[in-house]
Amino acid sequence: MKCNLGKTERILRIVAGLVCLALGAGIWNGFYVVGVVIFLTAIIAWCPVSAALGISTCRETEQEAIPANTVSTDKDRRIRERRFK
Repeated sequence: MKCNLGKTERILRIVAGLVCLALGAGIWNGFYVVGVVIFLTAIIAWCPVSAALGISTCRETEQEAIPANTVSTDKDRRIRERRFK
């Protein structure tokens, strides 16, 4: 599974999941199920609904290969800096 949830969305889902779990204790037991699902999707950073719709809030890093036996260029240096931040 490829990550499709960004950091901010994961934090919001953790908070929403915990709120739903708390509401499940007092209002409606169905909130437990909703809370667990939301919380688990945040923990594994993958949502099946977002995947089915092709939505991703996860940052993608540039995946260009850097040749090992060539002279380093400014482009190679920028790619390495982005990759190892």
